[in-house]
Amino acid sequence: MTSQQHELEEELITKTNLLLNEDSIDLEEDDSNANMEYSITLLANIVSFKRMNVNTVQSILSKAWHPSKGMKIRNLEENLFCINFNHEWDRKRILDSRPWSISGSHMVVRDWPPDLTLKEIDFNLSPFWVRICGLPPNQMTKLNAEKIAKKVGVLKEIDFTENGKISWLKFLWLRVEIDIRKPLFTGFNRSKDPLRMSWVQLQFERLPDFCFNCGRLGHVGRSCQDPPLVSPSALASPYGPWLRSDFISPIPTEACWNPLLINPDN
Repeated sequence: MTSQQHELEEELITKTNLLLNEDSIDLEEDDSNANMEYSITLLANIVSFKRMNVNTVQSILSKAWHPSKGMKIRNLEENLFCINFNHEWDRKRILDSRPWSISGSHMVVRDWPPDLTLKEIDFNLSPFWVRICGLPPNQMTKLNAEKIAKKVGVLKEIDFTENGKISWLKFLWLRVEIDIRKPLFTGFNRSKDPLRMSWVQLQFERLPDFCFNCGRLGHVGRSCQDPPLVSPSALASPYGPWLRSDFISPIPTEACWNPLLINPDN
C-alpha cells in the first residue's frame, strides 16, 4: 500500500467515524427502574395464522395458570402479548412449566430482558421435553443423549438420577430447545447395518397442533403451503399423532418414518 493510499484510507475511516458519531446518542440506562417492571414480566408469542384477541388470551391463561396474585395481559403486536404478574413465583412457575399452547396453537413464552427491544428477542426457540423411545438399556447413556439432542435442537437438561442413572426404564427423557421454524426431528435408526436396523422414535410432551405434511408448528395440513414431503404411493410418513407423548395406541412401527420404506428401491 502506497503512502497516498494509506492517507486516503485514514481519511475515509475518519469521515466514517464522524458520520457515525453524528447519528449516535449516548443514552442513560436505569437498571434499577427497569428491573422493577421486567423482573415479573413475560412475553408470549402465539404461533398461528389465526389472530388471537387479548381478552380471549387473558381468559384462557387465567384459568390455565391460576396466578396466585393475578396478572394483566397487554397486546403488543399481532399474536404477541406482554404478561405482567404480581408475584415472581408465578412468573418462574410459568417459565419452568413450558411448553405452553393456547387453543391448539403453540405459544412461545420468554423473558423480556430490559436491555433488548422486541425485535431483538428470538421467538423461534422453544423448550420441549422429548422422550427417546426404542433404545436398549445399554444405550441409554448421557453421551448418547447428547448426540441425539444435537439432532433435535439445543440440549437443556437430561433426566438422570443423582448417581447418573436413567430415571425411566422405557425411554430417555431430554429437555431440548427446538427451532420451531424447522420440521420436527422424528427419529432415527440406531444402526447403519441394513440387516440390524431398529427404529428409535421421538415423542414430544405437550406437543400442540402441527402439520402432518411438513412437520412444522403453527399450522395444520389443510393450510400447509409446502409440497407433500412424500408421494401418495409412499408406504410411510414421518409425521402423525404418534409424535405426541400422550398417544394412547402403540407406536405404529410401519407408519413411522423409515427411509427404507419411503423408497424401497434404494
